[in-house]
Amino acid sequence: MHPALADHLNPGCVELAEKLTNCHAENRWAKFLGKCNALSEALNKCLGKEFEIRRKRQMIESRARWARIEARWHEMDMDDKEHAEFERAQSEHK
Repeated sequence: MHPALADHLNPGCVELAEKLTNCHAENRWAKFLGKCNALSEALNKCLGKEFEIRRKRQMIESRARWARIEARWHEMDMDDKEHAEFERAQSEHK
């Protein structure tokens, strides 16, 4: 049995989830004998595909975020080096 599915997270599987829910409601006892297994397996495959799509999108977004963070760290490091050189030059002139 599947937990309640969020439609906005699994838009491609909403129809299958509804069919499975209806199958379970219409076949209260037959569902225990495998009446709805084909729908359940189809829903599992659909959810797996949705998960992979979401995982790949999140990985791309994560890599882009890390690239921005590392670029900012590099900028901060360069600013620190420039500031240290400026301070060193100031102290030498005194």
